[in-house]
Amino acid sequence: MKSKVITAEAAVKLIKNGNTVSVAGFVGLSNPEEILQEVERQFAETGRPNQLTLVHAAGQGDGKDKSLNHFGREGLLKRVIGGHYNLAPKLGKLIVENKVEAYNFPQGVMMHLFRNIAAGKPGLFTHVGLKTFVDPRIEGGKLNEVTREDMVELIQLAGKEQLFYKAYPVHVAIIRGTTADENGNISMEKEGVLVEAVNLAQAAKNSDGIVIVQVERL
Repeated sequence: MKSKVITAEAAVKLIKNGNTVSVAGFVGLSNPEEILQEVERQFAETGRPNQLTLVHAAGQGDGKDKSLNHFGREGLLKRVIGGHYNLAPKLGKLIVENKVEAYNFPQGVMMHLFRNIAAGKPGLFTHVGLKTFVDPRIEGGKLNEVTREDMVELIQLAGKEQLFYKAYPVHVAIIRGTTADENGNISMEKEGVLVEAVNLAQAAKNSDGIVIVQVERL
């Protein structure tokens, strides 16, 4: 089998314009910083990849420049769907200036939705979010004026109101591990938290996508 070990530069070149990219991590824990730096570098130098949809569950960043802040360049993203934004002010700036479509959904909903995408389900049915800003009768989780598509539906299930969060393909999952072999098997013995890494890898697999993993050693 051909080795799956490649450089960060080569890995980022596998991301296509318009892809949906999901990144695992919690604040700075288990965050693939080197890969995200390379995404920003290549976009700044070549304009590619561009018009991406970024999906993340937990807040990721340092409140300044790291992690998801690398996506905070106009044109790099078309849309962002996230559970927490406070640590990524560069994303926040794009959102408030109406330069990117943006949604804010509950973090737990995001995690369960990754599992359902991995299972090939059409989305997630839950009571979580009812009568809050993610309820489509209020804002539907939309964060600015340019965000128009409804990603949440109000339904009746077994005689009760439920919200249906729509699934989407995960074309690229970007995660961090500790050790890899040349066949692409990953272990995470030195990671602070496992976060949603397995769920994202499975979701990408079910979406005919790819998984990019930053590791410390081979």
